[in-house]
Amino acid sequence: MSGEPGQPINSVVFAPPFHAGGVKSLYAVCEWLSELGRCTIKTFRGPRLADWFAHRCRLYDYSYVPDVLVYPEIHQPHFPGKTHVCYALGKRARVEPHADLVVCKSRAILDWVADDLPDATTLLIEPSIKRAVFEYDGRPKQDLICYMTRPHKHPETARLLRDAYGEKVFEIVNLNETRVAEALRDAKVFVWRGDEREGSPRPPKEALVAGCVVVGLEQDLNERYHTDFGVRCSSVEELIVKAGEALRMPTPTAEERAVVRDSAEEKRDWHALFRCLGKL
Repeated sequence: MSGEPGQPINSVVFAPPFHAGGVKSLYAVCEWLSELGRCTIKTFRGPRLADWFAHRCRLYDYSYVPDVLVYPEIHQPHFPGKTHVCYALGKRARVEPHADLVVCKSRAILDWVADDLPDATTLLIEPSIKRAVFEYDGRPKQDLICYMTRPHKHPETARLLRDAYGEKVFEIVNLNETRVAEALRDAKVFVWRGDEREGSPRPPKEALVAGCVVVGLEQDLNERYHTDFGVRCSSVEELIVKAGEALRMPTPTAEERAVVRDSAEEKRDWHALFRCLGKL
């Protein structure tokens, strides 16, 4: 890839439409890169754009030829002559060696890629959220414990919480981003169970910014995933007990909530990266 400084960089981001934090990350990258040139979404696992959160992305319509392809590790196209950037959002598929650059979402993913592909060119870009969407507005908190229930992500924990706390448990299921943000701003507690294949999950960050006391296992709330905050528990049994105790804890302060990075900071990193790519 080559070009004069300041020349537009045209790109395509490959992304699916389904509910997952990684999808929001891919769409965010598409929006940021559209400020440097043309950038649109090439869908896979469905012909439509995601509609469960607000974005300004458009479908790729073949009206331009991209210089750069950005894709997640779960879908790795290969087009000779293009610059390939694999955005490794998690450990759901090994990164193929045709990637010119692997952008990693956390130190855990960076190390994982390095172990598998020691010769790969990798870069850590720390993750972020759109803080303005979730920012706590000072409303009185309700005695609610939120849990994001997913079929593949410890649904039994939701049952244990229900058994212990009944109607105080609010399960976040199939809600759009706006409704999730409102639920988190209302709730006092957010319980998080992660997936070992994740790179750096969004929900606990969004919950903290919304003023929730985050409760999770030590393996899920730690610095390697940029989730080094909240009440960390050594077992599921302790997690269930601490969820109830957290209802009596103070709402996290603005200083405590500030540890979560805003998307404007991550955008600057992606812009800097692509300006460097444009000089290659």
